[in-house]
Amino acid sequence: MKSSAIQWDDVNYSVPSGFWMRSQKIIEHFSLSVEKGEVIGLIGANGAGKTTAIKLGTGLLKPDSGAVQINGKPAAEREARSAIGLLTENQYVYPYLKLKEWLRLLGSLSGMSNPTLDDKIEIILEKVGLIEKKEVFMRTLSKGQTQRAGIAQAILHSPEILFLDEPMSGLDPMWRGRIQDLLIDYKKEGGTILFSSHILADVVQISDRIAVIRSGQMAWSGRLDELPENRGNYQAVFFSDRISDLLELIKPDSLVQQPDKSWVITIDVSQKNNLIDLAGSGKISLESLTPVYANVEEILS
Repeated sequence: MKSSAIQWDDVNYSVPSGFWMRSQKIIEHFSLSVEKGEVIGLIGANGAGKTTAIKLGTGLLKPDSGAVQINGKPAAEREARSAIGLLTENQYVYPYLKLKEWLRLLGSLSGMSNPTLDDKIEIILEKVGLIEKKEVFMRTLSKGQTQRAGIAQAILHSPEILFLDEPMSGLDPMWRGRIQDLLIDYKKEGGTILFSSHILADVVQISDRIAVIRSGQMAWSGRLDELPENRGNYQAVFFSDRISDLLELIKPDSLVQQPDKSWVITIDVSQKNNLIDLAGSGKISLESLTPVYANVEEILS
């Protein structure tokens, strides 16, 4: 039997809110176990508590009650946290550091030292396609390049466990696929991953199991093959600055623009070919088109 790499046990977390600073629950009776060598996709609507659950899992936040452990040790302990790599959804970079300098700083904070550190930086930058950017200032990197740099720093020190908050955000279709392959290789080498995503295609490609969080509570967890597909609906992710053209041809059930400027829509199967035609004409840059899992939709609603 595999042992748990990450464990949330009946965790509660709240923050003061409003004029009277009353307690508002963000995470409530949350329990989840991630086995060593397993990949779990944490999904949920915006504001469901995904980011807070990850911060609790990494020891950045302390629960009001309940316990969070990494490899059987309290998550806030230094020894436990040394086993993890973290990519936050809104990562902070030092704009006036060069990319290699930034990675050298973070690598040294993780206990790495030269010459091993510089050699590892070169290898990691090759993997994420940024070797030619190593001497440029962080402020000059694009959104996608900054995201890939964040993934580089998360895996730089060869952690046992990765916490990734929306790791595919801002990546173009090519790099979305390459990062998926990188994470699959990391898993094959024995790594453990918990990642959050609102894109079902990413979850399908990488995860062994999914965990659905709703209003701060665990709503459902299990294998993807335990969910019946509802092929009456599809989720599509695309980029377009001509959204009005799409709305003239397609009546989506839902339409949401993400922080990376991509659009996420849910459409009826009858609209699928219209969407593909729009992609073929160049009016949209289609990143993914995935069948919607009926049970997930019910749980998220």
